[in-house]
Amino acid sequence: MEFQRKSWRFLDENRIGADFALLQEACTPPAEVTGGIDVGPGPWIHRGWKGARAVVRLSERFSIDRVSVADIIDSVGPDPAVESTARLAVAIAHLWNEERIGLVSVEAAMDSGSAERVPRMIGEIQDYCGADLPWVVGADLTTWWDSDCPVFDDMRRRGLPLVGPYSPTFYSKLHRQRPAEASLQLDYVFASRDIADRLRVHALNQPGEWGPSDHCRIVIDLQPPLTV
Repeated sequence: MEFQRKSWRFLDENRIGADFALLQEACTPPAEVTGGIDVGPGPWIHRGWKGARAVVRLSERFSIDRVSVADIIDSVGPDPAVESTARLAVAIAHLWNEERIGLVSVEAAMDSGSAERVPRMIGEIQDYCGADLPWVVGADLTTWWDSDCPVFDDMRRRGLPLVGPYSPTFYSKLHRQRPAEASLQLDYVFASRDIADRLRVHALNQPGEWGPSDHCRIVIDLQPPLTV
């Protein structure tokens, strides 16, 4: 969302049939948007690196329950490694035939500390919400997917392999690039193995598909279970 109020307006006007959106770098949503999107309780932060993460509901098809990250951290007890991993949002989506799936939006710069803390915090979320709950994690990790960063292996060991996309998701405004020049992938989707084969993930990274942010949107299409 790049801390821009116009990103909220763009989201409202370009829902592309989505039911939920996993957001990073979100500023306070404008009033004209909150009437049509279930943005949740916040807390919203107007600017700066600590802009909010959020799981928002875009349609009336399914319901959502948000999970307090503060409550998860409190349940772990004193643990600086977990307490420092607060840049995420957690929700439980209620889908077809009472199917429940956990959703996480996370944002972290992948220094050596964060690379270890993010998978650890995801594990705490899994334990808090129930070990049998499948998860989808949308992540801005500020590292490229073929780097030596251990976060990808650690997430796979947590039962959440990378499911895509495998294409550029970011262009550098600092270097005066344009969407057509995007060449870096910094954004990823991880999912529990038991639902991974039902997921289709792709980046809307063509110039005409790009929104106001320097990160493109990623579509996560979860197919209904065969029993629906």
